[in-house]
Amino acid sequence: MWLPEAGGPVDLDDPMHQALVTVLGAQSQREVLRSRHRVLAAMRTQAREQGRYLGGRPPYGVRVPARGRRATPEPNTRRVGTAAAAPGPGSGDGAARPLDVRAAIGGLSRSVASIARELTKQGVPSPSDADPERNRHRTGGAWRLRTVAVILANPRYTGRQVWDRQHEVHGETIGSAPARGSVVSAATAHPALVSEADFLAAQQVRAARPTLDGETRRYLLSGLVQCAVCGRRLDSHWVHDRAGYRCRHGHSSACPPAPGQPKTVYVREGRLIHELADRLASDPGDAAGTVATLRRLRSLITHDGTKWIFTPA
Repeated sequence: MWLPEAGGPVDLDDPMHQALVTVLGAQSQREVLRSRHRVLAAMRTQAREQGRYLGGRPPYGVRVPARGRRATPEPNTRRVGTAAAAPGPGSGDGAARPLDVRAAIGGLSRSVASIARELTKQGVPSPSDADPERNRHRTGGAWRLRTVAVILANPRYTGRQVWDRQHEVHGETIGSAPARGSVVSAATAHPALVSEADFLAAQQVRAARPTLDGETRRYLLSGLVQCAVCGRRLDSHWVHDRAGYRCRHGHSSACPPAPGQPKTVYVREGRLIHELADRLASDPGDAAGTVATLRRLRSLITHDGTKWIFTPA
């Protein structure tokens, strides 16, 4: 190996050359880190000040035409122009109306489920229908509660450009580092689906709220109760001041119930733990110990609403 700093070939047995190689290696690593910092700082500034699109999946309602290295989001009239659950403030006929997402809070009345039902009723294509190439893992069709909730939680749908909200590390998608944080453009960069007032209202509604009595709800059998009708895990459900579990067999309030749909399976946690303690010959007063025994046996409780059996996990 020849280096100009060494004045010729490098002799790794020479202590001076060894020190020189170490110093050059440290300087090279330092320059790589400084280059990375400069690039990230420039990208953050471009996203914040210019609203520039810096790659990634475009938001629903926006398409990205290829323009060399500077692709810019443009409105897709097929999606933006029809994505309207209800008229928003300042919208007129033929305009892209923002979603009225004032979820049930105070005097405001729209919920996530009502928005999903309205979008499905109006025939607005869901993201998986509008862009099937990017959503091959989804079936499409009706709008889902989760889809609407994600739109309400993403500031990109207020018309602002967002960068570094999440990234991949070793193939795993994670959120932005807390010390760095994501970047939101100062001005709007594309048509909005959600007004900023509705976006802020939705964040307040969906923020974690304490219970009325100030206690934390605990579900000891969460993930351990399976539906004997459809095979799904029962959802934790608090009703009448006690813990329980229910399965609606895939039905949600975003869609009307299908004809002939089975009845909802519901079971109280206290009753189930009492019967479980009798079956396992454990102390009925030690609910945590009974559940620990069930987890140690790696078993599930398969329940049909009236009776239950053990099944391997």
